[in-house]
Amino acid sequence: MKQKNPQSPDNTQVSWERLRDLPLDQFSGLRALVLGDFMLDEYIWGRVERISPEAPVAVVDVERETRTLGGAGNVANNLVALGAQVEVLALVGEDNPAGLLKEELRRLGIAPQGLFADPQRRTTRKTRVFANQQQVVRIDRETRIPGPPAFVEWALERLESLLPSLHVIILSDYGKGALTHSLVRETIRRGRAQGLPVVVDPKGTDYSPYTGATIITPNQKEVEQVLGSPLDSWIDPVKRLRELRELLELDYLLVTQGAKGMTLIHQDGALSIPPRTPREVFDVSGAGDTVVAVLALGLAQWGDAAVAAALANLAAGVVVTKKGTAPILRSEMEGELRGHVHLEEKIITLKELGFLLPHLRTQGKKVVFTNGCFDLLHAGHIKFLEDSRRQGDILVVALDSDKSVARVKGEGRPVIGEEQRLRILAALEVVDYATLFDSEQLPEILRNLQPDILTKGSNYPEAEVAGREIVQEYGGLVKILPVTEPVSVSALINRIRGEE
Repeated sequence: MKQKNPQSPDNTQVSWERLRDLPLDQFSGLRALVLGDFMLDEYIWGRVERISPEAPVAVVDVERETRTLGGAGNVANNLVALGAQVEVLALVGEDNPAGLLKEELRRLGIAPQGLFADPQRRTTRKTRVFANQQQVVRIDRETRIPGPPAFVEWALERLESLLPSLHVIILSDYGKGALTHSLVRETIRRGRAQGLPVVVDPKGTDYSPYTGATIITPNQKEVEQVLGSPLDSWIDPVKRLRELRELLELDYLLVTQGAKGMTLIHQDGALSIPPRTPREVFDVSGAGDTVVAVLALGLAQWGDAAVAAALANLAAGVVVTKKGTAPILRSEMEGELRGHVHLEEKIITLKELGFLLPHLRTQGKKVVFTNGCFDLLHAGHIKFLEDSRRQGDILVVALDSDKSVARVKGEGRPVIGEEQRLRILAALEVVDYATLFDSEQLPEILRNLQPDILTKGSNYPEAEVAGREIVQEYGGLVKILPVTEPVSVSALINRIRGEE
């Protein structure tokens, strides 16, 4: 069902109670199209111990390499993390990076058929080299010319076939050539004719191709470049922004202002949206992509620009506290709306881990994974978890569900239910994330998450460690940690029951 055109907000603030009651799970029923400049972000991690004899430069001994989606791909990443279904239209080369970009899309559950391969261009790829956790250099490989007519024709044909199933269109412009002026104009025209919100993250100083969009989302610096002077140099900056909105025939103009929040310009004036709470900002990279994704879904679902912008502002306030480009998880937004709860932040679904771990790897974090029942947590469990955590930077514990424990351990187990066991694990300082799983899922989980290290206690022979071959196949390590004083939970339970 298509959404009505968003209505103009009044000049009052969106009430916190109204936001808190929004059912964010409704995002799962939405299908969004992202059209724009998709990039591959690569990270090379290593250490420096010597200077090259060839030149006065450091020699980086590479230890591992990671990758993730950048540019418009990060918008798609955010949308999927929020539960939406995503289609893409993008321009890539006929090269290996395009193949890697397709792999990343498949990992997110996005059909790679939305990529047009042009043999005359290079897939945009940004490679960052880190040595001893410090960035040494960034290498950019890209083609910055407008896409060929064949791409524009193909994109419009694919757009036409997708329109009936869409709820919102996002144009993510990074100035790499995918969004030609003719493609932008025609996409906006067709999307609006279909009754869809069209959200644009603009680039450059010529905004005329975005004429007729529902909303564009420049930051303050970008809009000042378009206007030709700082906003505070105008006697009435809101009036000037309203003139820009009217000139471009937009429903709304949303100016993001960092720590100051946002300003939503509409036909009747302006709505100031202050940041929800003061925060320590670690990294603003990717925050604009998060704003666009949340704003688009909010418009598509509720048709209220003020509510959508307030949600986007809240989401941006969360992602800037993370290091590196990271998507916003729906559970993070829900937690923010109902109040910050530390334990609930550590309890995460397997799907959310699929978004979280790539982000952690882009920070150079080494992920340790272990799994078990952890029924009647005892000192032996604690020592094993402490030893596991020492193997890397992040410890993820996968907890067997009640059904899984009963199947493995037999009738009467577990003694403690899965929800309580999760909360007990999350309360431990050494555990960074705890998730629930079924033991039969382990091979699939390891293939999808690819943790750097899988740990198991020495009471299990290495040959019998479930998932060992999978981890070793993708280059991970299996570490058997010594268990010096094994404790049998089954024996403890029998003692409690008086059966021994």
